[in-house]
Amino acid sequence: MSKPERNIINFDDILARSEKSNVLFFNYDNEAFMNTGIQESGGTPPYASTTTGPAGEKIPGKIGVKQDLVTPFAFYGTKKLFLATVNPAYPNDFMGKVADALKSNGSAFIQAYSDCMRGWRHAAADALSISKLATDCGYWPLYTVRVEDGIPIFTYYRGLDIDKDKFVEYLKSMGKFKHLFKPKFMEKEIDEIIYLTEQRNNKLKGLIDQFGAEKPIDVYRVNRKKLQPQIHLQPGHGLCPGCGAGMVLNQMATAATAVADTNIIYVNNTSCSEVSTSKDNVTSWNVPWVHHLFESGATVAEAISTAKKIMKAKDLYSQEIPWIIHIAGDGSTYDIGFQFLKAALIRTSSFVEMNEYLKNQK
Repeated sequence: MSKPERNIINFDDILARSEKSNVLFFNYDNEAFMNTGIQESGGTPPYASTTTGPAGEKIPGKIGVKQDLVTPFAFYGTKKLFLATVNPAYPNDFMGKVADALKSNGSAFIQAYSDCMRGWRHAAADALSISKLATDCGYWPLYTVRVEDGIPIFTYYRGLDIDKDKFVEYLKSMGKFKHLFKPKFMEKEIDEIIYLTEQRNNKLKGLIDQFGAEKPIDVYRVNRKKLQPQIHLQPGHGLCPGCGAGMVLNQMATAATAVADTNIIYVNNTSCSEVSTSKDNVTSWNVPWVHHLFESGATVAEAISTAKKIMKAKDLYSQEIPWIIHIAGDGSTYDIGFQFLKAALIRTSSFVEMNEYLKNQK
């Protein structure tokens, strides 16, 4: 049986493209409501211990599944949409996908693995190794979906196969799963976490078989030595030492700097990244940045993008339309703001693309 073909995507080729996204909706997934006290969310995995669903003698942490955000978006019938998962432990893939999303017509949604040493309860120095293990064990597969006229095309990079030994090592590495191993080994619960993850990955494999690209493996080539350091975010911020969001924001901003320079607007819903970069009325951002609430961040980002296009169409705006990135935590994606995100994602990847007065405004 021949190996699947690889699709080599050069970062410089992405930058040379003329396409431009309407909005990149970016979820950094730390799997709980961390900035308000580590409460359980739709992104919390099964049997993880949180402050609102602590591990006890009767109930061992969260009862329920970690919701799948990315794959369902592929089947809403949108016109042009870029979807992907990323992990800062794989920076070439991460930055390549951010640039690819920004330089694709329609809109985009990226879900980033974002370690939280405080909420997940592990040493700050272990953040990167745990992040890498998440993909290597199969918990956080790295894949992409490109939707064109309602038809999704799936590609992947790695992490589709479950390695049970590494998976157990991954669970053991964090205090939020400590109760599954001590005082007794909770084999049933551990097996169920692995089983549910394996079922999700099998679903992805089936979708790749059915909707896969001719070359189904995406490999991004990025010469990181030549990349300009990001200029959007100052080094001073209030994120915890070892916080995965710090890695995520830096890599996201590095790719965005390469694409947009400073012609960009960020919209940031209430979350760890918002409170840590806007403390005491002093922002850490060097470029325009808008804070909005859990439920409305996505629609504010959409409104800014669409308003700029309308002004350009009416000859009321002579400059190049800025790139827009909406930075969101669980509140604006999994839970409180999900319906607003879904609606904004569909409008920016369909309505704007179908409007002859707006689709070519750049």
